[in-house]
Amino acid sequence: MARHNTGIFHSEVTTMNFESFISKFAGIVIEYIKIGNKYFLADASLTELAKKLNTKTESIGLFLGEEKNEKFMPSLALLEILAKVSDEKVIVNNIGELDFLYKKDIKKRHIKGFSGGPKEGFLKLVLNESDDCIGYGKISKDLNSETPELANILDRGNFLRRE
Repeated sequence: MARHNTGIFHSEVTTMNFESFISKFAGIVIEYIKIGNKYFLADASLTELAKKLNTKTESIGLFLGEEKNEKFMPSLALLEILAKVSDEKVIVNNIGELDFLYKKDIKKRHIKGFSGGPKEGFLKLVLNESDDCIGYGKISKDLNSETPELANILDRGNFLRRE
């Protein structure tokens, strides 16, 4: 069911599909079911049940994200899954966590550490000091520079801001 893209270069988020988004963080394959433009984590038993019900399936299993205008928009659940296996992470302090959750970018004073590539343009999962994934962003200034920055793309506060 799932396909795997082993791309090693980080590209613009605007043209990314499900598989290439996952490949930016980990070399894993996630089995998924695609319904319309939405992706779900579901096993074979749920798929069989949906077929037996003989109704139009709108969603099934755990929502992983959706494609909008050729851009993949991940769910927070998918980011949590990726955080368990990825090396592309930035760990932030308490102030950084609060700022990030309020849609602010991560600055040098927020960063406790990082793993994976430090170069501008790379995508990073953002974790707090308790190892909780609070979102993801894109490196806007090299993490090894004097003034590293990570631009906020999606954070857990997004859910509250939308409600």
